[in-house]
Amino acid sequence: MTDRPHKPVSMAPWRLEASGSEEDAIWRLHPERRLAIAHDTAQLLVRGVDGGNSSDTLERLNTFVDREGVDTLAELWAGADSVSLPGALWRLFRIREQVRSRPDVIGEVVQRGLDALDTIDPVVVGAEEPVTASGVGEIIDQVLRGGFSGNLAPALERASALARVIAAGLLHWPSADEHSEHEVALRSLSWGVVATELADCAKREKNGQLR
Repeated sequence: MTDRPHKPVSMAPWRLEASGSEEDAIWRLHPERRLAIAHDTAQLLVRGVDGGNSSDTLERLNTFVDREGVDTLAELWAGADSVSLPGALWRLFRIREQVRSRPDVIGEVVQRGLDALDTIDPVVVGAEEPVTASGVGEIIDQVLRGGFSGNLAPALERASALARVIAAGLLHWPSADEHSEHEVALRSLSWGVVATELADCAKREKNGQLR
């Protein structure tokens, strides 16, 4: 994975409105334009316009999400570099979907992971609240709703810690046979990769370089 930041193509916020029309549907856009909208929407959702607050533009984005669903934005974010703002939002979205789909199973996996880890991420140690799937899920909800007022770096660190705990929990998940054991190991590896990517995003955010 390279540390060289990806430079998105500049696109004005009004392009968001056009992207939802029949003449210019998102899924028909040129890859370069799709990537530009991915970065624009991520910027609008998390930081507003030019670091300020524009209720009109955020309202337009919210209207788009209400009409198309956050899943549509997530499809755009999925194509971005893993260590970028839209890339981070994609990984947060995927974590939220997994947490929502089987909260009972995820809860047990998290507990197994916490029991198995000898050391855990520094952000977890001494935290006011322990790392839980529901707790991190609430933070992710706040980010994806738009207008997030908190510090994004700690939110990314918490999500990274959760992914690492889940990865450890999956490695200690009982398997019925060798085939399922292999699948569980691969899923654990996938969660471990997500944990590393989100940790890298958090570091870049702290340095003011997450775009």
